[in-house]
Amino acid sequence: MKDKWEFYKDSEAQWRWRRTAPNGNIVGAATEGYTNKADCEGNARRNGWETDEMIEEGLAGDKAEINEKANALYEKHGFKGGDEFAAGFEVERERNIRYTLAHHKMQRNLLVTIVILLCVIIALLLFNLLRGDAKATLSDKSMSELKVMMLVLDPQADEEVIAFGDTHFDYDQSTLTPEAKALLDEDVQILKDNPSVNIRMAGYTSALGSEAVNQILSEKRANAVREYMIEKGIAPERITVIGYGRTRPALYEMDPYDVDSKEALANMRVLFEINVK
Repeated sequence: MKDKWEFYKDSEAQWRWRRTAPNGNIVGAATEGYTNKADCEGNARRNGWETDEMIEEGLAGDKAEINEKANALYEKHGFKGGDEFAAGFEVERERNIRYTLAHHKMQRNLLVTIVILLCVIIALLLFNLLRGDAKATLSDKSMSELKVMMLVLDPQADEEVIAFGDTHFDYDQSTLTPEAKALLDEDVQILKDNPSVNIRMAGYTSALGSEAVNQILSEKRANAVREYMIEKGIAPERITVIGYGRTRPALYEMDPYDVDSKEALANMRVLFEINVK
């Protein structure tokens, strides 16, 4: 809200002005009286009084002054009038617009090219990845029964491995459940059908707990699977173990204390790593 300006005659019939803020406080007033109201308004204007008409008049005056200076510049630089200058300015503006559109089009084409190149690279990587599976020595029948889950990221220098199948455990436990043993029996048969295949049991844990405790637990889980498979007739020298503790989780756990989350349950596992080279 704007301040309120009032013009009135005092007890001596002199014109005075008063300025009142929206909260009702008087924030300004004439210090003397004026015989003519015009003189009083002039004093008020010098102290900040303006009407909408005054503002418009001021803007009109400023615009006229700017136009006068612009016309002087037009004549100085060889233009006959403002219209010709405006036309030249419009040509320049359209030129800038065309340049901007062309620049954006070039950027868009470059982005499309980059996306296409990335797609080609990904396709080549997938092709090489799938072609590499043909090196496996497993029989066609056995390979079709395997559910390949992930590539092992750090094979030894003299081996090429794939990972399949996983055995899950209860929280903080390394004892095989009846369900886990039933699944392992199927894996035992696959290994019996492929006697030249060596395997490594990789143990993992959920995120809860210290690094040292989880490392030991992951090794216990891997050894539990190894011992069961030896009991079922797999030669001990064909099975090695490794524990990764809580590192390299299958799924990231948002809340490590929620041991019943699907992420934690997915991480409490032993993964088979099969040497195929």
